[in-house]
This record gives sequence, structure tokens and C-alpha cells, in this order.
Amino acid sequence: RARARALVDALGGNVTAHTEPRDSFEADLLAQLEELRQELNYVYNEINRPGVQPRFGERETQPVQEALRERERKTSEILRQLQHRSGTILAHSETVDVAKLQQDLGPDSALVEYTTLDDELLAFVITEKSVEVVRNLGSEKAAATELGQVRFQIDALRHGSQRIRRHVPDLTRRAERHLQSLYELLLRPIEHTIGHRRLVIVPHRSLHYLPFQALHDGTSYLIARREVSYAPSAIVFQQCLRRDVPSLNKALLLGVADEQTPRVRDEIETLTPLFPATVALLDQEATLEALRMQAPQADVLHLACHGQFRPDNPLFSSLRLGDGWFTVRDAYRLNLRCALVTLSACETGVSAVAPGDELIGLARGFLAAGSPSLVISLWTVDDDATAQLMTTFYEHLRAGESMAAALRQAQLQMMEISPHPFFWAPFVLVGR
Repeated sequence: RARARALVDALGGNVTAHTEPRDSFEADLLAQLEELRQELNYVYNEINRPGVQPRFGERETQPVQEALRERERKTSEILRQLQHRSGTILAHSETVDVAKLQQDLGPDSALVEYTTLDDELLAFVITEKSVEVVRNLGSEKAAATELGQVRFQIDALRHGSQRIRRHVPDLTRRAERHLQSLYELLLRPIEHTIGHRRLVIVPHRSLHYLPFQALHDGTSYLIARREVSYAPSAIVFQQCLRRDVPSLNKALLLGVADEQTPRVRDEIETLTPLFPATVALLDQEATLEALRMQAPQADVLHLACHGQFRPDNPLFSSLRLGDGWFTVRDAYRLNLRCALVTLSACETGVSAVAPGDELIGLARGFLAAGSPSLVISLWTVDDDATAQLMTTFYEHLRAGESMAAALRQAQLQMMEISPHPFFWAPFVLVGR
């Protein structure tokens, strides 16, 4: 019941962004907030200047890091004051209506929610006709160990030189071994209940960082047989299903290229003709204000830019736009009526997992802002692979396929070109 509670409240409209001052005190707080935002943008840009890749805590960057943390602390304090004055209190979250959830799933989908009891992994498997609790899947520690090995294999290509990339076939076999171990742990015991076309995965703790579509049964990856999507909780999944979804006619495409994402312009230019009405904004035109003003009219919002996850302060995880950094808090202030938000950037799907399995990251912000579906990434993405995958995804989507089916087709086609999961498995669909 407690899982993703704050997000459920936000989806239900219980958390709102108060932006108009009601008195001089609030006007002063909002002015301070804007000044801090500008100062933070300056510090973020200093940290992310081309050729400068400091790590938090290093002696040579300590003054910059201290300035960053102090401004973030002040920002958080002002936002808490504004929230307190507006009377915003997280309402008591609803519980899952299992019968309604079964109806929502229909004959083609199964929802699998993982949890733990001490160190024991359990799975709740809900289908149209049954509800089953499967115990003794294994230990959470064993799953975390195998996941760590998978991430190590991913990072070998993420940080590897061209010399390392010459060994991709061997690296692929190594990754498959660990992905097969996770399949045996997480999916083999529930195979008899999940013969459905689509699986909706509700992860738990470290499993939020696992690409289930890449789990391997010894013969093939899961994505070869199933459509896979994700949800922070069963309640959030139901909330997303309740939202009205417009036709995919109007697209807002924002792209900002840098050293990490040099092919952004190609990506945006390729996607532009796929929609009947497209607003494409590149580099200096892709501003925070343009996003705030244009996003409410978009059916599809696509952001192709550099993203960064802040494990030390996840609410300040951000996307680099043309004139500054767009944070989780900025996402909450959007008023979205779209069918889909795609964050075509590095680590846009990585979130901190707080008590209650509450996710704090960019994904949570965009769901709370009104989007029923997100496509986000679990690790730093290969730029060439991203451009190809996104084009294929939208082509299938515009051809009338569901989002889960379109993403699956894009991943299968990318797998034929680049078999290692690093290239085809980073993007996941969250929501409906």
C-alpha cells in the first residue's frame, strides 16, 4: 500500500505547483527561488563544461561542490516553505482495487510485482483470471549480486575504448550468463502464470535498475517473446490507464547537442516528418521557457539532450536544455496533456529508491506532471544506437502499434545490428 505513495498523490492532483505569490512574503520567496535557479544553472554549467568531468568530493572541485550543495539546500528549504504555506499535504493514498486491475489487464497482460520479506524475494502475479503469490524466488542479496555483474558488463562498453568494443561477442556471452541467472531467479518460477503477450513489471529496490526485457532463458531474451513495460506500483499503473490519451498528431521535439550527444540534430531532423504537426527546437531555441509554454499543447514530447542522475540529491537530477538545467522540480510544474514523453538522454530512468519503494528522479516528475507513458533510459546511451532505435520506435508507433509493441520492435531490430544489451536494452516504457 505504501509503494510510490507520494507519486500516487501527485497523479491524483494532490500535489500542485504554486507559482503565483499571494503576498509580499511569498513574492520574496519566489524571487529568491528564481535567483537560486540562475545560480544553480551557472554552477551546473561549470561542472559540465566540455573536458571537465569532476567527481563529487574531489579536492580540486570541492569549492564548486560546496557552492552547489549550499544552493540546493537553500532551494529545497524555500520550496518546503512554499509547500507549507500552500497547505499541500500528501493525502492518504488509495489501495489497489484488484478486481478493477484484473479488468484493466484484460486477457493479454499480466502484472508482476516484486517485493521482499526479510531477504526473501516474492512475486505477486495478477492476471485477468487469477491472483497468485509466489514465494521463495531466492534471496534479494543474490539478485543484487547478479545485477551488479550485469551493470559491470554494461559499463565495460559504456566506458570502454574501441579496443574493448572489438570483443563485443565475448562480452555479450558474459552478459547473457548473468542475465540467465536473473531469469532463473525472477521469472522461471512464475513462467506458468505469465504466458501473456505483455508483462507489466513493478520492480522492487535494486530491481528498478534491471532491464527485464534483456533477461535470458538460455535460448532467447524475454523481449523476443513478450512486450515488457514497467510501473512504479500497481496503483500508479491504474492511474496512468485512467488518463485520456490524445492521438499522436502534435509533437514537440527538443534537442541540445554536446560532446556526449553529438547526433541529436540528426535524431530531431529524422523524427520531424513522422508527425502531422511538429515543433522542433534545437540547441539555443530549446529553452526551459519554450518547454513550459509548448508542452501543454503536445501529444508527444521528445527531449533529446544530455541528462544526469544525482544519487546524492535525486530531486536535482536534470536535463541540459539550451539555456539551463531542467530538474525534477521543474518537471512537476509542467501541465502535460500528452500521450507520451520520451527522454532520449543518458540515465533519464535512473531514480533513487526511497523508503516505501518511492522513486525520486526525472521519471516521477513527468508522471506527476500528467504524462501517462514515458520512454526513459537505465544507463548512459550509445548515441548512434539511440538515434536508430528512436526512429524505428516512432515509425511503428505512427503505424498504429501500441507503445509497448513499438518499443519491442525497435529493440528487436536494434538487436540484429548490435546484439549486446548495452545497445538495444537501455530504454524502458513506464506507465500505460
